[in-house]
Amino acid sequence: MTIFSSILTWIILLPVIGAVVIYALPTKPARWVALGFAAATFVLSLVVVFTHISQGFGDLQHLAESINLPWIDFKTAGLEIKVDYFLGVDGLSLPMVVLNALLSMLAIIGGWEKNRVKDYMALLLILEAGVMGVFMALDLLFFFLFWEVELAPMFILIGVWGSDVVKHGMPGRIYSAWKFLIYTFFGSVFMLVGILLLYFLNISHGNPATGSMPYFVAHMFNDTITLPIIGVTVGAQLLVFLLIFVAFAVKIPMFPFHTWLPDAHTDAPTEVSVILAGVLLKMGAYGLIRICFTLFPLGVHQFAGWLAVIAVINIIYGAGICLVQKDMKKLIAYSSVSHMGIVLLGVAAAAGSGDVAFRTAALMGATVQMFSHGLITGLLFFCVGVIYDHAHTREIAVFGGVAKKMPMLATLFTFAALASLGLPGLAGFVAEYMVFTSSYQIWQAATIVSVFTMILTAAYLLWMIKRVFYGPFNKKWAWLPDASLREVVPLFVLAAVIVLVGVYPKPLIDVITPSLTHVMQAAVAMIK
Repeated sequence: MTIFSSILTWIILLPVIGAVVIYALPTKPARWVALGFAAATFVLSLVVVFTHISQGFGDLQHLAESINLPWIDFKTAGLEIKVDYFLGVDGLSLPMVVLNALLSMLAIIGGWEKNRVKDYMALLLILEAGVMGVFMALDLLFFFLFWEVELAPMFILIGVWGSDVVKHGMPGRIYSAWKFLIYTFFGSVFMLVGILLLYFLNISHGNPATGSMPYFVAHMFNDTITLPIIGVTVGAQLLVFLLIFVAFAVKIPMFPFHTWLPDAHTDAPTEVSVILAGVLLKMGAYGLIRICFTLFPLGVHQFAGWLAVIAVINIIYGAGICLVQKDMKKLIAYSSVSHMGIVLLGVAAAAGSGDVAFRTAALMGATVQMFSHGLITGLLFFCVGVIYDHAHTREIAVFGGVAKKMPMLATLFTFAALASLGLPGLAGFVAEYMVFTSSYQIWQAATIVSVFTMILTAAYLLWMIKRVFYGPFNKKWAWLPDASLREVVPLFVLAAVIVLVGVYPKPLIDVITPSLTHVMQAAVAMIK
């Protein structure tokens, strides 16, 4: 068996090949080639789904699709470090793979008219490949490699094609790109230290120097470590969890590591904002469940109370600050801070103490929230991008009644806002219902505060929609055209999936249930 015999390899490799091919072609066909490779990657992700849908997608110990081959075996001075080419998908990772493939394909359509379009399309495809690797890598150092690969294309996309509005004495695109890079790299350093500490702990137990995630699930440890200099003794699981968690907290983003996100969104091109909110934030939440909760359940359990508090802060702070935003993009960015707090609350409930059935349901709700939030924020940012491309401003106060000139966009934007505030029958409601009804059994006070904060969500979204699209018509915008056919294609696709998940969420829940049930069973056994 070679790496090229696996469909998972080609899901990562196709976008990379597409990026290379683009540079060999003239500009006009390069757009279609980029779309073709992105579409082919999406089709491959669906092939994996339909190939295994009848027998289920298993869990980390029984992967639906995987490839595991030796890659690096480094020995020096009695120390051995092994890194395997280990890719796999189960019920937790596969929805994220499909979501990334879908949003990347739609982002190609959205960026059709960009300047330096060949460079732009190539970087979008490389970004897609890097994120695919994060969701499929099942060796810890291999995971870290893809986590870092994603940084370069995102940095360039923001820094080159972003906004030129001056911030702190420099173009906003430069400021925000560097801020994104520094924050993420800061978290990555902690992750690398945590992974290496895990390697050394494993070696100290006389175990092989492997970074395989399934291996650690089967060989969980509960040592204690005395920290140098300060001499404090802590549980090994808690220490490794906190080190790796910093990287995920930055990416989620979790208060107080969230400040890079509004700047990045405000200054990034529309399609990059779609990928950033729809997929990159989910890398943090995915890592929290896949690595932290799966490999260090006792550490997460010991931190669960603080995690619940941080979740409430995220939800309240994100929603509250949305009420004073003047820029549509910045409002949606802060709304992501609030909605990702729901994911944190679901994980905090799963890691707490109480009925295992409710804790499992909370973890499932957090996973559904990751998927549904990716769809909804993608739709919101595409809508903002359409109005910005025509009006060249995102300032809420300068509009008024433009639904008269943009009825199609107004309808879809209103739909996206209703989905984001959790209207029953749409994807956002399913996830929030699962998390809140389950977490109430574990963290009652935190859940009650979080549920009532959802009133603020309705307030800031409906207030924005009303001021931009409804009310007295501002004649300044009498010339505005409605969204074109190319612009509404991504909007209708995402709207359709949001309705499908909202009306009939059973297929998605059936996909994730075996994986998360296995995660909870292993966690409960360790916590006891």
